Amino acid sequence: MKKIIISKSTLELLPYPLKGSVDAIITDDVAGFLCGIQERDYEMQLLVLVFVNFDEYNVVKRSVLRNNALLWNAVILDSDFTYQMLVDEDISFIVDCRTSSIMEEELQFIIQRGFSFLEQQVSVINNNEFLEKLVDMKRDQEDLINIGKSLSAEKDPDKLLRTILLLSKKITGADAGSIYLIEENVKGEKQLRFKYSHTFSKDIPIEEFVMPLNKKSIAGYVALTGEVLNVEDMYRLPENAPFSFNKSIDIQHNYRSKTMLAVPMRNHIDEIIGVIQLLNSKEDMNSERGITGNEAFEIKLQSPDDFETKVVPFDQRYEALMEAVASQAAIALENNRMIRQIETQFEEFVKASVHAIESRDKATSGHSFRVAELCKHMAYAVNSATEGIFKDMYFSETEIKELEYAALLHDFGKVYIDLAVFMKGKKLYPKDFENLIIKINYLYRFVELQALLGGNPEVKNAIASEGIAASNGEANMEKLESIRRIKELVYKLNEPTVTDMDPETALKEMIEEINDVLCKDIEGNIIEIIDDITKRNLSIRRGSLNEEERKEIESHVVHTYNFVSKIPWPPEFKNIPEIALKHHEKLDGSGYPSGLKDDEIPLQARMMAIADIYDALTASDRPYKKALSKEMALKILADEAKGRKIDPDLYEIFVRYKIYDAVDRDFYRIA
Repeated sequence: MKKIIISKSTLELLPYPLKGSVDAIITDDVAGFLCGIQERDYEMQLLVLVFVNFDEYNVVKRSVLRNNALLWNAVILDSDFTYQMLVDEDISFIVDCRTSSIMEEELQFIIQRGFSFLEQQVSVINNNEFLEKLVDMKRDQEDLINIGKSLSAEKDPDKLLRTILLLSKKITGADAGSIYLIEENVKGEKQLRFKYSHTFSKDIPIEEFVMPLNKKSIAGYVALTGEVLNVEDMYRLPENAPFSFNKSIDIQHNYRSKTMLAVPMRNHIDEIIGVIQLLNSKEDMNSERGITGNEAFEIKLQSPDDFETKVVPFDQRYEALMEAVASQAAIALENNRMIRQIETQFEEFVKASVHAIESRDKATSGHSFRVAELCKHMAYAVNSATEGIFKDMYFSETEIKELEYAALLHDFGKVYIDLAVFMKGKKLYPKDFENLIIKINYLYRFVELQALLGGNPEVKNAIASEGIAASNGEANMEKLESIRRIKELVYKLNEPTVTDMDPETALKEMIEEINDVLCKDIEGNIIEIIDDITKRNLSIRRGSLNEEERKEIESHVVHTYNFVSKIPWPPEFKNIPEIALKHHEKLDGSGYPSGLKDDEIPLQARMMAIADIYDALTASDRPYKKALSKEMALKILADEAKGRKIDPDLYEIFVRYKIYDAVDRDFYRIA
């Protein structure tokens, strides 16, 4: 701080030499001298006390502006002065007014008081600057905390980069910025990818591009050396600088990259993974407007003069602060990458597991994948609904992913079920049916043999000795015809389709006819043609499964739940086991495993029920049924909706948005 006294035309009113703790006494044109001071750069603050007449005061006041580097006050010494002259004047610069000579003691007092006023102003200014700086630092710390929160919460990598750059510019008041990431090419060589940039003052679209990782560029230099670069003018780099600046983008978009701060992004193992580069700080601590913390947004750089008057070097304190931000950003990017890698690996593991399970039965392969796709499309359809009960409902991407996983795993429990039960296309298993036909054929040949040998006395006596009565030819022919009818009936009863025939009545009559013939094996034991297990299976009225087998099939949802519940799902996927468990429940309570009704069934499970039924009906031929047409399947679903088996509102969504056309029936099928 330097104290100066200036006086010229008023010297006749100063009969005593000027004294006091001043650094210089200048006799010169006051206004001209002060204007010259403003145009020069001074390392220290100047406090100037001027002795002027009233006219000179007005000249000085009009031509010299008060700023933080130059503070001045005036003592008016004018024999023609009257206080009436100050009625409409700005008196904030006036220390004293005199019309006659001043005594030596008075003069020293005036000088002391004048500089005392200026020193008080300096103190206030410094305090205000310090306070502004403290407030700005507080805002920066708050922004730093918010950055940590934002980076930890953001899962989308593109949004994460945008958030990193936006908050970095807000903290430093930067007008523009870019993010570069280090990556490896197909040859395993490291390169630098220009990933994202943004400028507040101008729309400067720049596509992603790749550049060599070397020290020739500023970003490459920072990435390789790990140094922080704080450049005051990009167009005036030192001649010995190992890097250079490419002005082509500036020229193309009529921009001026002036001040720049580039910091390396270091991850948790101190490895540099990228660079944050900021341009043109607009946070001027000496600005009359003060620091708001929003300079990055509020101040626009449009004219060439703006880049000279509104752009300042990046404050040194931002070097360390931005290193901290860059490290946070690097760790967030690495965490995000690892999370996405884990998610991808987990998803591929789930899909591989489902694929392995479905490969057991090529007839049903691809079912879980198609159901998952149908469920996703239904969720998006619900999101787009603008009327009805779903107009205020919205599934987030996380909730849709939860539904997708539940659908992929909904049949996982079938791995615990005997494959033969799933493959059972008829009421009898192939081997059991084959054995039954062998027995009936044996019975037929036995009766036929009786007919052929019954006329021979010796054979007749031999047969009689075995307790078998030889029948006459006519009776044998009737029995043979009856056995042929029984065989045809067995073929019909073995089919899983519904018929007008009562299977239990038909079986009873068939068994009575068989019992009329005592069929014995070679050891003389009576052969049981139709045993109890065969009776139970052929008595099935609909489908191919008996009650025990049906319960075994239905247990797959419980097996699925028990298995899926053991997976340590993150909180956002906690409902997967419940959704998978309840996808066979019906609104009327007729479903399984718990007979739930209406809202007891989660909406996602109700969505999966429709997708599951539709795909089961329309998928390629299965051992127990032929594939149905789309129209027939929708008719069946419509009947289910009317009977309150499935959710009618979701069925309406399924039809209105043509969800059924979203997935081909052979999609994901194993050839």
